[in-house]
Amino acid sequence: MKRSWMGLGLLIVLLILGLVTGSLMERIHHPVANALQQAAGLAQAGLWEQAGAEARAAEQEWTKWSALRNCMADHTPVEDAEGLFAQLDIYCKEEDAHFAAVCQELARKVEAIGQAHGLNAWNIL
Repeated sequence: MKRSWMGLGLLIVLLILGLVTGSLMERIHHPVANALQQAAGLAQAGLWEQAGAEARAAEQEWTKWSALRNCMADHTPVEDAEGLFAQLDIYCKEEDAHFAAVCQELARKVEAIGQAHGLNAWNIL
């Protein structure tokens, strides 16, 4: 009987840790995606300096949580996102229209990484 209670306690602890981690992953990726969408909008308006600043801020926020992300997330989409972050600086310096497209694509990938860990019906089923 004692083992059953210990097992139940362990399952409850794991459930709580999973919920907290999922919530945290969603919360840390949402601002990055928003900053990237803002950078894309600024680039489309021709405000390259501000667009570059937003993209750099998004990358700093992305880097700040890299240890947690590397522990919790699938590495393939994370590596894809990091490759796109590397492209952003070059496109911004060249004032290339691809900058806005890469920002939008990267924003979607970052948002998807965060949502993959959330408590959603499609994650349970």
